[in-house]
Amino acid sequence: MLHCGKPMYRGKFTMEKRGVPGKGSSLIYPVAAFYDGDDKICETPVDSTLGYYCSECGLMLGVFPVTHPTGFVGRFNESIDDSIDILPQKICPECGAEIDVDYPRCPFCGHIYEII
Repeated sequence: MLHCGKPMYRGKFTMEKRGVPGKGSSLIYPVAAFYDGDDKICETPVDSTLGYYCSECGLMLGVFPVTHPTGFVGRFNESIDDSIDILPQKICPECGAEIDVDYPRCPFCGHIYEII
């Protein structure tokens, strides 16, 4: 984003409320949304906030302090790894079976693990 460097006006930034004609007032609501390409990252229900406008280059900015994440961004934007859902295993001391670490009792021999 480029700005000409001239001083900007500070004022009230408002969003217009839009809706679907003929569908009633229930479909009219303000939402400011931020996209990274085609991915919506966050949105805000705020329709009025602090804004800045440059009369020289036409740049208009709104500052939205309250947003709601709608997608994954930054350190959370990683591909899903299905191996994450695999629990660590433990060996039953009585029968030697390999079972999930969260089992309180061995499903093969019935050995009960004591809670520490």
